[in-house]
Order: sequence, then structure tokens, then C-alpha cells
Amino acid sequence: MIFKRTADPLPKGRYFRRSLMMILFIACIPGVITGVLLYGWVTVKMEKILQQTHLHQFEQRTVWVGDQLDALELTFSQWAFDPVFDNRLKELDFVFKYKQVHELYRLLLMIQNSNTLIGKVQLYLGEPRAVKMDSERYDFIKDAGEIEKYERLTHQPQATYWSRSMEGTSMMMVNRLPGGSDDALGALTITLDNKQLGNMLQTLSPYNGGTTFLLDEQGKPMLPQDQALGGLQHTVREHLLNLEGNLSSFLMEYEGLTYSVQSGTFRRLGTDWTYVSAVPLNEIVAPIVSVPRIVLLINGSGLLLALILSWVGSLQLYKPFTKLLRIFTTASVRPNGSVQLDEIKHIEQRWIGVNLERESLQQRLEEQLPLARESLLIQLTLGHLLLSSDHEWKQRLAQLGWVLRDEWFIILLAHMRPSAVLLYGTKEQNRSESQEWISFAATDILNRQLEELPYRAETINYHDMSIALLLAVPPEIQPETPEFREELSRMAQHWLEAVHSEWNVRMTVSISKLTSDASHIPQLVRESRAVLRKRQFSPNVTIIDMNEEAEQDVNEHGVYPLELEQAIISALRSGKQDSALEQFSIFIGTYARSEAPEKHVRQALFQLLARIQHTLLQLGEDPVELFGVGMYEEVLQLHDLDELFLWFRERIVHVCVEEFTGKEEKQIQMAVHQMKEHAQQQYAEALSLDELADLHGIHSYTLSRAFKQSFGQNFVDYLTEVRLHRAKELLESTDVKISEIAEQVGYQPSYFNRLFKKSEGTTPSRYREDIHKHTGHNRGNRSV
Repeated sequence: MIFKRTADPLPKGRYFRRSLMMILFIACIPGVITGVLLYGWVTVKMEKILQQTHLHQFEQRTVWVGDQLDALELTFSQWAFDPVFDNRLKELDFVFKYKQVHELYRLLLMIQNSNTLIGKVQLYLGEPRAVKMDSERYDFIKDAGEIEKYERLTHQPQATYWSRSMEGTSMMMVNRLPGGSDDALGALTITLDNKQLGNMLQTLSPYNGGTTFLLDEQGKPMLPQDQALGGLQHTVREHLLNLEGNLSSFLMEYEGLTYSVQSGTFRRLGTDWTYVSAVPLNEIVAPIVSVPRIVLLINGSGLLLALILSWVGSLQLYKPFTKLLRIFTTASVRPNGSVQLDEIKHIEQRWIGVNLERESLQQRLEEQLPLARESLLIQLTLGHLLLSSDHEWKQRLAQLGWVLRDEWFIILLAHMRPSAVLLYGTKEQNRSESQEWISFAATDILNRQLEELPYRAETINYHDMSIALLLAVPPEIQPETPEFREELSRMAQHWLEAVHSEWNVRMTVSISKLTSDASHIPQLVRESRAVLRKRQFSPNVTIIDMNEEAEQDVNEHGVYPLELEQAIISALRSGKQDSALEQFSIFIGTYARSEAPEKHVRQALFQLLARIQHTLLQLGEDPVELFGVGMYEEVLQLHDLDELFLWFRERIVHVCVEEFTGKEEKQIQMAVHQMKEHAQQQYAEALSLDELADLHGIHSYTLSRAFKQSFGQNFVDYLTEVRLHRAKELLESTDVKISEIAEQVGYQPSYFNRLFKKSEGTTPSRYREDIHKHTGHNRGNRSV
């Protein structure tokens, strides 16, 4: 019975279906009228509009192509003034000055990748030996004819100009070197990529059957070459050359089609390039020719089809109303399928009831929101919920009603010390209840004080006789000023006095540091708790300012200046004696305000000396041989900062500058051998090349090149070889699963299978089977 009532349409559906049929019929009428207008009158006008649009787009594309060539010329011209291409190239030794040669390789590669139109970059130098160089290699030129061709490039009057490539197949732009000098020592050339240039020119005629080509000042084809011109291109070129006058646009007949031809010139470094584009007219107006007929056909068919399908479609469209009615109520549906009220009115009434229920639930949720917010804040501030970023923190707080933007955060953490009566004068259960009651009372007192605050604040009762106040202060209140911290101190003092007068409870309050990152709030709470544990039983301390506490620690003990240590070692390695002494002076000056500065400076100096010795060991030097064995005893005999400075200059700086200077090559070789040992011993968890480069303080490219020069292959290939060799040993000698072998040698199983098959031509499992079969066969032969 229920299924039949669900399938029957409601009576009100008849009006819906009649309305739908009328709407579909009316909707088809504008389409029919539009098709007639398009077919009778709009088509002709649209053809003219499309032709004008084509011309306008052609002009825009030519401007864009010109801009691309302008940008290429400007960028390439600027490279000639790079300091690398100065007169020092006359003295460049390509055999021994590998660093300068590497810099030229890098620069040529940058130029080649700076623009997609560049196919090849080449550098020619006539002195001290004729050499040509690209981004991959260099060759000394011995052929006199070839040298003469390159020398002609440097004897042109223009500093930058266009020419043909040496093979004559591409366009080439030349820069005499060095830039701005009349005495040319060589030339920097770029050869355009014909494919990329052709693709860019093809944007001038993006239609089927269209063509675009370039001519030079004499009318000779530049792209494509004369022998590559097609019949249409030859015809257009001859027609253009035979025209009287300088026509930029004309129509031409070719093989029964009418072509629209546009031409113009690019002014390129004193020469004119003529671009020619030919497009069939039928392609330009193709989008509009068949549109009217299609519109008429579709609208006529759509009108008939819409009337037929309206009845079926209305049944499907009406189903959501039926489902919605049964979702809201089933009592209003009569046995024959009708409803007591109009469908829309019935849904409206039920929807009002749902809204009232939702508002009731929302009100109950808002009543529980403070408790939920406090519970979440307890978990967050104690670090029980790990949120790693400021964004995650603010998202969680926004869910509880705190929508934050650029606020600063500060924590006031109070710890209460109840009287002895509360601690020992009652039973255990009563003591717990009394302490909990005091915590709630103290929180309530603080909440009343916070009613007038102009920014967000939330109290957090940890239920362990400690209460936190989390403040979110907007930047315009200037929370980093001393006046703001004084205001917080006054607020904390009023709170202390109110709690003590009402409950005879002593409290100690800490005011944390300021942070703009919400994820640092748990750290502020931990620091405040640590300070309170240390200072809570001090008789005269009730309010602790964490800023003053941190400053006091610095004054008493100082902070080791790690940045200055790195600056000193860097200056020593670079041989900059004055810079090293200047940084060391600042280094010892950081302890001048501390108590017992000589003692703290000696401790810091011991750490600095240990770091310098470690650096010397990395370079292969023996610190004991350089400094002797009594270096630390000498430091203990020094009595003031001036003596420390003089001792460091004579005993450390002078020696290190002499030893560090010229050790770079030795350091690179030592690093290369350490990389090899690292790959052999720690192949499963080997560091990447970049990580090893950072570890040794050497650029990754330099380290990779040195490794390949020493061992004939790059580091990654060597590490792969070591891993696969170890994997084959495990496959031959053990029955360990292949997935475990992959992990033991440092690979994911799927990647290990692909890599092994690429290297050995077979899978690891098949390799193991073949080895076992071969071993068993040999064992059988021996037994015979």
C-alpha cells in the first residue's frame, strides 16, 4: 500500500505539468525568431564583423610578436655587459682555470634558458687562442677559414646585429664583446630555434589552410628557407613583390579559394623583416556560416521534442516535492495520495517548525560554548593537542567563537597557595572541594575585572590551584610597550588583593613574554609554570615579569653568540684577518655587562676554540701541531678582556689565516673521499648530494663535478651501484624477502624492482631463482 501511494502522483502535479509545457513552448519561440534573423540578416553583417575582428586580432598578434623579439634583443644586448665578458677573457686559460670556465658554462646555459626562442648560445674568443664554446663544451678552432668566419662577426660596425647562422639555416643575433668597447675580443651569438620561431609566427594565421612566412629586405625568404616554401607561399611572395605601392592588406585568388593577405615589417636592429600572412576567407567566416541553419533545425526539433518529453520530464521533476512531503510528515497524506494543504504551504509550515527547533538547539549550544572553549583551551595550552602552526590554532579558536587576525598573545598564569586550614584542617574530600571552590571563586573575580577590557580575554581554570588568563591584544593597542605591561601588572595586583582579602589565599602571578604566533602559547605556559615553581615560595615576590626575568638571566650568564662564531670562522677561512678580529671584539663584548665577564668570556672562548679546531680537522690539519697542547692553559692565565683579544689575534687568527688560505682544493678532495666512504658504509640511509654539500660547506655542483672527476661517475650513480651490489649479495646468500632487502638498501620495494630490472635486465625474484638454479646445477655436477 505504501509503495503504490508513493508511485501515484499528487493531484497538484497537474498544474505543475501544464505550466511546464507552456514554459517549454514559450522558451522555444525566441530561438526560432533568433534563427530566422541570423539566417536572413545577421549573417552578412557578422561576416564583415568577423573580418574586421580578424584584422584587429592580426594587428594585436603582430604587436605581440614584435614585443617578443624586442624583449629578446634587449635581454641579449644586456648580457654583453655582464662582468664575466670583460677584457679578462683575453687571459682565460680554458685548461687550468676550470672555475672561470665553469662560470662561463653556467652563464651560457642561463642565456640559453632565458628565452624559448633561443636554440643555441655560442661564445667565440680570438685571444689567447681561437675558441668556440657553447653551454655543453668548448673547442679550439684550428681551421683558418672557420676562424675568418668568426672574426668577421667581430668586425661589424654595430655592437649588436642580426645575421645568418654559420650553416645559413637560422637567424642569428651577434653581440661584440666586451659590451661598449670598440676593441672586440670576441662575439657572443644566439641562434634562434626555427621551430619555436615558426610556432610564434603561426599565431598570425591560426586558421586551417593559412600560412605565415618572413622575408628579408631583399625579399628573400628567411623562415622557412626558399627551398622549403610551398606553392601558396611562393604565389603570395611573387604577388607581393609585383604589387605597385606598399599595400599591407589585399585579397588574392589561389586554387579556387580567396585568401586575405596581410603584411608588415618588423624593424630589427637596423634591418627590416617583412612578415606575410595568408588566410582563406571561408575559414574566417566559418563560425557564422552554418550557425543560422543549425539554430533553426535545433529550435524546430527542440520545440517538438520538448512538447513530447514535457509530460515524462514533469513526472521526474515532481518527485522531489513528493519525497520532501513524505520526509516532513506522512500524516497529512490522504489514502488517495492528496494532501490536506497546498504542497508549498505545507512545506513552509513544517520548515518553520524545524527552524524553531534549530534555534532552540543553537541556544543550548551557545550556553555550553564557554565550557567547551575552556576545555579546549586547557588541552591546547598544556600541549595535549598538538597543533603545529599558527593557522591551525586560529582555526580551532574560531570554531569556539574567537575569530582572530593579527592579534598578539600574552599569558598571565597564577598559582594559589591556600592557608594551612584549607590544606590540613579538614578531611581529604572537603579539602579538595574547598580548593576547587577557591579556584572557581578566583576565576569569577578575574572575570568581573575583565568585563571592561577592549580586547579578547579568556580565563582558564586548570583545577590544580592554578589559573591562566589568555589575552589576544590587537596591534593598535601597542602591547610591546612598557606601559602595557605596567597596566597588566596593575590588573594582576588588583586580582591578587581581591582574592587575598576575600579568601586569605596568597597567589603568585607571572606575566609571560609576547608572541604573535598562537602555536607558541603552550611554550609560554611551560615557561611561566617553570618560573612559578622556582619563585612561588619567595616571600616578597607576587608578580613576575618574564621579560625582566629573561633580561636578568642574560645579565647574569650571557647568551652564547652562535652567529658571531660562524662569522669569525667564515672570516678566518676567507683569510680576512681584520674582519675576524672585528667579529671577535663584538663576541667578547657581549659578555661585558655580565657578572664576572672574564670567567664567562673564557667559557665562550673555549667553545669557539673547539669549533675552530673541528674546522681544521675537516680540512685535514692537526690542531695540536698548529697550536700546541697548552692552548687552554694559556687562556686561563689571561686576566682581562684586552689580553684575551691580543692572545686571540697572535695565537689563533694569524695561524688560521695562513693555514686556511689555499686549502679549498684539499678540502674538496677530502670531502669527495668522505662521500665515497659514506656511500659504502651508510648506503641504506645515505644523505643526498645537497645535504652532503651543506655538511661540508661546498657548493653541490662543485662537489658533484669533483666526485665525477675522481671516480668517473656522479655520486648518485655510485650510490646506486653500491646499493644494487649489496642487494645482489643478499639475494644470492639469504632468503630474506625482497621487500625487506629493498628497505635494507634504502629503497621502496616498487622503485627497487624497477631500478633492479633496468640495471640487470631481470627482476630481483627471477635473479634469485636463476642464481639458485645455477648454484644447484654446479653442486650436482660436483657430486657426480
